[in-house]
Amino acid sequence: MSLTHQEIREIVLALQGSEWDQAVVTVGDVRIALGRNGTDLLPAAAAAPANGARAAAPVSVPVAVPASAPAPEPAPAPVAVPAQPAAAPTPNAPDVDGHVVTAPSVGVFWKAPQPGQPPFVEIGSEVNAGDTLCIVEVMKLMNNVTAEVAGTIVAIHQDNATQVEFGTPLFTIAPRGA
Repeated sequence: MSLTHQEIREIVLALQGSEWDQAVVTVGDVRIALGRNGTDLLPAAAAAPANGARAAAPVSVPVAVPASAPAPEPAPAPVAVPAQPAAAPTPNAPDVDGHVVTAPSVGVFWKAPQPGQPPFVEIGSEVNAGDTLCIVEVMKLMNNVTAEVAGTIVAIHQDNATQVEFGTPLFTIAPRGA
């Protein structure tokens, strides 16, 4: 069993959209170790590989630099460039006023706690701060998305089982007393 390019991309995006500094994912004979913020992945890489797969040990390759050569400048960090101008509307963008609840990470948007059950909220539902609005599933991990303000649901911006990205609008809540 191996991972597709899309599955690897989803793993990377899930790490970027989380508060985790590292993740090690093993599927069959494929092992992916990801880290950020200067995380040392040596302990994860040194662990025994699953199913007899061989893990490449980290190596250091010496490079000869003449004494008279100036030290190389560090390469600039890559910068993400948005695929579309910031002023362009995004799909399912909120078109009503209120507090917009966005996806906390990449994943699948679920309106109900389980298939066949009623949704957590519908348009017109009254919610309190802390009430569960939906679930965003990331690699079979269910993350409850909660209301940050008390009010009335005035818009639901995603269809059930829709793939969402970090920051995708999910709901708009008209705050109480506004």
